[in-house]
Amino acid sequence: MPAHIRTSAKFFIAALTVPLLFFSPSRSQSNQSASLFHEDVLAELTPGAEAKQILVGNHHLAWIEKLGDKRSVHLDGQQLGSAYEDIKFLQFSRDESRLVFFGKRSRAWYFVDDGKEDSKAISSPAAVAFQPEGSSLAYCECSERTCRLVIDGKESGAEYDDISHPRYSPDGKHLAFLAKRSKKWVGVLDSKELPGEIDEPASASWGFSRGSGRFFMSGRVKSTFIHVIDGTPTPGFDVISRIAFTRDGNHYAYGGADSKGGFKKQKIFGTIVKDGQPVATFEGKGMMGSWSGLGGSTEAMVGGIHELATDFHGVSSPEFDPNGKLVYAARRDKGDVAVFHGADAGPGFDEVLSPVIFTESAEHFAYVARQGQDFVEVRDNKPILTIPAGKRGATSVGWIAISPDAAHLAYETISGGRNYKGAVTMRAFRAAVIDGQSGPDYNALGLTNFNFDPDSHHYFYEVVGAEGDRDLVNVDGHESRLYDAVANTHYLPDGKTIAFVARDNSRLLRVTYTLNQSNSLPSVSTAVLINTEPR
Repeated sequence: MPAHIRTSAKFFIAALTVPLLFFSPSRSQSNQSASLFHEDVLAELTPGAEAKQILVGNHHLAWIEKLGDKRSVHLDGQQLGSAYEDIKFLQFSRDESRLVFFGKRSRAWYFVDDGKEDSKAISSPAAVAFQPEGSSLAYCECSERTCRLVIDGKESGAEYDDISHPRYSPDGKHLAFLAKRSKKWVGVLDSKELPGEIDEPASASWGFSRGSGRFFMSGRVKSTFIHVIDGTPTPGFDVISRIAFTRDGNHYAYGGADSKGGFKKQKIFGTIVKDGQPVATFEGKGMMGSWSGLGGSTEAMVGGIHELATDFHGVSSPEFDPNGKLVYAARRDKGDVAVFHGADAGPGFDEVLSPVIFTESAEHFAYVARQGQDFVEVRDNKPILTIPAGKRGATSVGWIAISPDAAHLAYETISGGRNYKGAVTMRAFRAAVIDGQSGPDYNALGLTNFNFDPDSHHYFYEVVGAEGDRDLVNVDGHESRLYDAVANTHYLPDGKTIAFVARDNSRLLRVTYTLNQSNSLPSVSTAVLINTEPR
């Protein structure tokens, strides 16, 4: 989403998102490459049925079929339970021993567990949470005007006006959700309401930290956005980044930005906050002021909770290295965006496009920046490689990854035009760069699920929307044919085969590719070990 948008002088628009896709021209594929992929039919849809959702596990395959005005769930080719008017929240348990969903009949929803329907009707369901390392199952339900938590089929805790889905802590010892009462939302942890109210929560920004399991939620309070950590509110801004925790959970950080209205220019100031205290403030490039908008147009910063663009907001979304040192990018001046690792600052670029990722020892790190129209690969704050992006320009970096033995570095370069930058479409020109070599240039919706094999000899990734709405899988530079959808690409235990599930019209296929050891990636001694574990 863009950091700012332009609006007419008479109207103030907070955000603009229009679902519109621009399709690439047909691409020719190598028949030789496609022939390396072997297909087996797993199941077929009921004649005349439409697949609405496909859930791919490591051991089982489930999907929702629509036939006429009815929907039904199918598990490994067999219908599970009854047919319904609608179905939501189809989900496997962690070990795939259970399959649950909610089915709608006569305006009421019913919880269905392995085909067995609960007799209680509810008005609004939510996603199910399975307990890690345990057997419990929880969900939140609403009946008429009250909502409450349900654990293992039994109602638990107080009633609320509205409620979110529940989440377990990583160790499975705690259960939390967000609840609304008297127009305010609070966090509820182990049936106890935490202090710190918000007016509107961010549905994708709440839960537990990875390390110590600290609970946090994020959202809007009046016109500003805040985080609430273990019940304590943090300083608010017009826009804030997601929150980052140290591995032990003892410290947290985030970035925030405010706009200051002016006659000729609106100034943007970005601040890094650590443990509730501002530690650094930088000025972004700013926007047009009220004078510029007279009789024409003006600009407004998009508020909310999202990734910060350093050049515009003044600071990036901060991170911590494995040793707990604070890392962020900041705009010192025009064309001088630098990465700060603690107190040490690197060289200036037009923008820093990727997260900063570290070795386990925190001795080395890498990121991708933009200089002019080009991508620049940077290691330990030293430019290593420039990759030209042509007239389309370097827009962003989708992901960055490292092989398990630290010999190979990879990332996704994205060159998107006005529609991509304006959040009108996700379609852009994308390529996977591996050890400094750029792969095929796809006009696609995304390159996803990139992975190196455990021995660091091979790689794969999925190309979403490689042609229209059809997908393919790239293995070591070899492309599969186009499918209606692909999912769950992974290495088989033998270490010699890659497999994924694909849909081809009414057929659900298991596709395998036998790795060619003679085409393995060479070792690259100049690469560094990068930590890519999610925060």
